[in-house]
Amino acid sequence: MKQIYRIILAFSAFSILSLNLFSQAIDDKKTLDISLALGFNIGATAPMPIPAQVRKVNSYNPKANPQIGLYGVYSINDVWGIGTGILLDWKGMRVTDEVKYMHTSVILADGGERLTGYFVGKNMTNVSMSYLTVPIYGTYRFNDRWQVKLGIYAAKALSSKFDGNVSDGYIRIDTPTGQKQEITENGASFDFSGDIRDSDFGLLAGGEFRLTNTIGFYGNLSWGLVPFFYSGSNPIEFTMRNIYGTIGITYRYNK
Repeated sequence: MKQIYRIILAFSAFSILSLNLFSQAIDDKKTLDISLALGFNIGATAPMPIPAQVRKVNSYNPKANPQIGLYGVYSINDVWGIGTGILLDWKGMRVTDEVKYMHTSVILADGGERLTGYFVGKNMTNVSMSYLTVPIYGTYRFNDRWQVKLGIYAAKALSSKFDGNVSDGYIRIDTPTGQKQEITENGASFDFSGDIRDSDFGLLAGGEFRLTNTIGFYGNLSWGLVPFFYSGSNPIEFTMRNIYGTIGITYRYNK
């Protein structure tokens, strides 16, 4: 937690310094727009489409996932532009579902024994990540108020967690027809945080509505193209990706 606070402090100092430097470079034509952004991420780290092993989703709870960013857009002409930025992103969720023959590795609450195999029953998954994200995109401006963007993003993980528990079912050891081990109401836990990829890369699309010359509102969708887990150590056998939308407010610096 202290590391995250230091990162936020360093990011804030960098943003203030960057704004001052950028503002000195802007000429009277104002071809470079600098904006601060504060938003909220909501979405899921999930497989798409939902695999057959997931029979029923009982609950989905997004976490408090802020986004703090500094954006810069260079206007090529009155319509087209090129943008980039630097963002602090938090992403996460908590989901409960019912699964059938989901491959996993769990530690029994009774005795601490580790079992690997195919689980049938109730599952709770908890996901929390923070990223340093750099987007690169093109913009198209319809008028003075509306603008859309399309591009890519690259992100470096600052922290990541993927854990949870299973209960009220059983696990077949090693194979779907292997030895059956009951999982009682005391359940069993799992933690695959060490298998999470330390970077992310994907597509970005969104738009902004400028309420005034200073204040605007934005919405983005980011879709990860690389698997959430390392390919050689995927603990659940189906591919998961970060799929998150963002809504927020922007403050235009060089108004």
